[in-house]
Amino acid sequence: MTAHVEPGANQAFYRTSRLNGYDLVTVQAANRLLWRCPPERLVEHYNRHVSGRHLDIGPGTGHYLDRCRFPLSQPTITLLDLNPDPLVFAAKRIARYNPATVQADLLEDLPSIPQAPFDSIGINYVLHCLPEPPAGKQEVFARLKPLLNPGGVVFGSTVVTGGAPTTLLSSAFNALYQRMGAFHNQTDTVDMLHDALDAHFASHAVEIRGSVALFTARRPLP
Repeated sequence: MTAHVEPGANQAFYRTSRLNGYDLVTVQAANRLLWRCPPERLVEHYNRHVSGRHLDIGPGTGHYLDRCRFPLSQPTITLLDLNPDPLVFAAKRIARYNPATVQADLLEDLPSIPQAPFDSIGINYVLHCLPEPPAGKQEVFARLKPLLNPGGVVFGSTVVTGGAPTTLLSSAFNALYQRMGAFHNQTDTVDMLHDALDAHFASHAVEIRGSVALFTARRPLP
């Protein structure tokens, strides 16, 4: 997922040429060797929480949407990203579901979203890519609340730099990605995530798997 950065910075990492190798390099290798949260765990996270009326933020290549089990044979799916390349790539991959696509910046006022409100919103590996806005990354959850049905769930995952175990390898690559502009998680901690979710939802849970925080949030607050 890309958001709120100068052209050519973060967005360059999600061009179609890179997406062609994304599943091998990021979904498989990085998840297993660096972040120590295997892709099967992330698919399971989708299986537990995805609904038949779903919004996916930062869909990447559509790997998880392609492999997860929807409760309906023909779910209603909307994809949202700032960069058009992942939208085209993911939409083509899950074309059997005929997803809608929206190009928008999570850190700006969102346009009208087709099919909103949703019963589930997935935001997988997005927060660690977002530059820190003035109000903090909890601003993202404030923007998502109006898009969620009262009984719905927001779920996702993010690589954090505090409150989760690291290795020399994971720390080195995390710092490298920060220098390259792909990651902006210098101040992202488990406590920060708890505070952000607590500010906008009456109920939430966070699970730590390697350097990754998997989260769910329900019952959006007014």
